[in-house]
Amino acid sequence: MPTLPPGPARRLTPLALTVPLLLGGAHAAPAVQGTWHGGFYRLTLTGLSARGSTIDWTPGGTGADLHFTTTLPTLTRTVPTAQDQIQIRVQDKDIQIRSAQGRPLRVNLMPVRAGVEGPAPFIAVDVYPEEAWTTYEPVPVTPCRATAPVPELPYQPPAFASGPVGFYLAQIDPRTGTPLRVITNDPDRLYPLASTFKQIVVWGTLRDVTAGRLTLNTRLSVTEANRSIEAYQPGARTVQNLATQAIVQSENTASDVLHLRYGPDRLQTLVTAQGACHTRVNTTTKAWWAAQAGLLQGLYGPDVNTGAQQTFTLPPAQEAQTRARAVQQAQTLNADRLLDDLDRAFFSPTYHPQTEVYLQNRSTPREWATLLTRMHLDPSLTPTNRAFLRDTLARGCCRTRDPGVAYWGSKAGSGWRNVTMSGLLSLTGGQTFAYAYFNPGADVMDSLLIEEQLPDIARYVLENAKRLARSAP
Repeated sequence: MPTLPPGPARRLTPLALTVPLLLGGAHAAPAVQGTWHGGFYRLTLTGLSARGSTIDWTPGGTGADLHFTTTLPTLTRTVPTAQDQIQIRVQDKDIQIRSAQGRPLRVNLMPVRAGVEGPAPFIAVDVYPEEAWTTYEPVPVTPCRATAPVPELPYQPPAFASGPVGFYLAQIDPRTGTPLRVITNDPDRLYPLASTFKQIVVWGTLRDVTAGRLTLNTRLSVTEANRSIEAYQPGARTVQNLATQAIVQSENTASDVLHLRYGPDRLQTLVTAQGACHTRVNTTTKAWWAAQAGLLQGLYGPDVNTGAQQTFTLPPAQEAQTRARAVQQAQTLNADRLLDDLDRAFFSPTYHPQTEVYLQNRSTPREWATLLTRMHLDPSLTPTNRAFLRDTLARGCCRTRDPGVAYWGSKAGSGWRNVTMSGLLSLTGGQTFAYAYFNPGADVMDSLLIEEQLPDIARYVLENAKRLARSAP
């Protein structure tokens, strides 16, 4: 795993993308409590609003400063750890957290909804000593096919990222998809895909539209019974609407409804037939979230981390059977309860980012970018359906507003410590690129916070594409 240089100090506004959360009653006095929460120390803040709360923190740094709009009770505390002491000072509207010995500390500020860890919402400030932070180790695999030597430029790690980064960017022949020049980092190791996999669901759906099994106006029922986590639109929705919302809004329910209609195993067969032997796309979002939340103990046992790893090591056919049962069983779960249990799992001391590659859909950077190339060049799609695919992906996350970009199609994904982005882009000079960016095990836990990196990721991809273009003979 590469060692990445520390990024710039971050000033994060965790609720900038959500409705402001008022913690405690309208007249409750602010309170701060601290206790060990497994391997990390948690400050629990109640009775104050999270509106405007910020955190200044540098990955690899030795402390953090948090700022609130409400005056907090004064608190000074020294917390001993196995190798250090954590110094905490709460005064006025600020919290200062430092390592006494200058060792790395990781600090996360997260709003916790009511019902997740008690009847009332609160703000959690979690402090991780150096020895307590879990890391993601990319899983090496042997490429499915021998690859021809291609000119390669040196990889330059993104300054804003923490944790391992898997990256593959290839300038391709726009007619054949053959790589011409590449920039890579860990291109043949496995990473969880998160929501970036949804573009493959849309691709499979459009192949069915081309084959006459569906039309873009076919209506599919979306109900409370078949919803996934987070916001969704109930009712009889068209295939066109579901495909658009799965990409543009990253709606989990829309993706799952299309995924189930196409068939997870059938989608896996499509992907494997493209030579993507290590890629797995046979799990719905609701199924992998249910597994990570510990709600499928009949399949993965009481210890999700151990059970998921054991399933990952099964022969492909047996792993596929377990995933198929997970998809089926997840459909019986209430989505609101699932989201609460999922938050509990991610906020608990037992959470480990390694489990995500075992339970979620997964691929390698090289394999995934190659698969997306095949998707965009698929000769079986009609011109109309190919145009719909490209136009929909062009409405996806994070197009960089740059006059040198002729086309930008992408789908991003995020999780509690995971962010992904992949797609296809073309420059006005005629060069075309396929890319995959995977970053699990980051230092930022909350999905809303890590999504703030998406514009940086898009700029990073574009800058490297321009590097490749300039290197052409």
